[in-house]
Amino acid sequence: MTMISESEMLSELAAEFPGYEFSTQRTWEGVSLIAVRQDGSDRPGPCVVITPDLGEMRRALLENTGLENTGLENTGLENMGQESGPS
Repeated sequence: MTMISESEMLSELAAEFPGYEFSTQRTWEGVSLIAVRQDGSDRPGPCVVITPDLGEMRRALLENTGLENTGLENTGLENMGQESGPS
C-alpha cells in the first residue's frame, strides 16, 4: 500500500475537482479532508464535504453530477456527446 502525503492528496483532489478548494484539519482521530465549493450554489453537488476518507470524498463530490460509475469521471470525456444547444 502506497502512502501519499497530505499535500499530494490535496493536489490530486484539486486537479480532479477544480471547482472546490481543499484543506485538511487535524482531529482527535487523525486528519479530515475538507472540500468547499468555490462558485456558489449554481452547480450540482455538495457545497461542503468533510471526511477522513479520500474515497468517500471523491464519491461525495461525484454524487449528483451524473458521472459516478460511468467510467468517464476524471477522464476529460465527461461532456463528450452532449449537445450544447439546439441544432
